[in-house]
Amino acid sequence: MIIRYIVIISRRQILTVHTLSKEKIVAAAVQIINNQESLTFTRLSKLLGTRSQAIYNYFPDVMAIKTAVAIDFYNQLSQRLEVDLLGLSGKQAIKTFANVSVQFSLSHFLVVQKVLSIPANEDYDKTSNNGLPAVLKILNKLLDSLIEDQKLQLIISRMLRNLIIGEIIHIGNDRFNDKLVAARDSFDKMLNITLLSL
Repeated sequence: MIIRYIVIISRRQILTVHTLSKEKIVAAAVQIINNQESLTFTRLSKLLGTRSQAIYNYFPDVMAIKTAVAIDFYNQLSQRLEVDLLGLSGKQAIKTFANVSVQFSLSHFLVVQKVLSIPANEDYDKTSNNGLPAVLKILNKLLDSLIEDQKLQLIISRMLRNLIIGEIIHIGNDRFNDKLVAARDSFDKMLNITLLSL
């Protein structure tokens, strides 16, 4: 009886090892974030039907999982941008980049909040930015065609990123609901002002 019980446990462990993956853990983490629950190994293991220890084979801690969620989000955003920017150039492409970034982020707002909360430190900075450079590379490529001066390009890039992130945070928290000017219209005007000097 004891031997049979050990065999059953061993089969379950083997099954878990074969069915668990980083992608499944990240998907479960996103589900937990969207449910506005605390992201813990215990909660993840229950959702995945496994033991907490099994998750440690893929991620050393919760911060590493949050980082993986950030990478996944940025990769999805960069893929979406590549599609929506196809055939566009100049200021229109930059405006499309900004609008797509805002709308895509708002459709994943709870995840974005978690992504933005990841602290920049030596341990996770390089990893957490793995997905972000793909998005920044797209923006810089768009700016390259309009701005030769690298310093000015960086300033405009930062200005656009500030506008985008500010828009996401304020709309996501329902702070831009004044009927005098629709949020989308004011964002378009802000983009026009930013791009006026280019």
